[in-house]
Amino acid sequence: MSKKTRKSTAVEPDGFINVPVTQATRAGLHELKEAMGAASQAEVIERAVQILLAIQKAARA
Repeated sequence: MSKKTRKSTAVEPDGFINVPVTQATRAGLHELKEAMGAASQAEVIERAVQILLAIQKAARA
């Protein structure tokens, strides 16, 4: 049974990235999308970047 997808909390897009990824990365994005209840892989990437920036900021403190 999959989780319900939440409405995206992402802000207006500012651009696009088009990068090659491994099969493992694609599968991981799909897994995280379901686990987070995200509306898209783009939302997963947005959240992941926010999390990593918060970790970086905390590590600098």
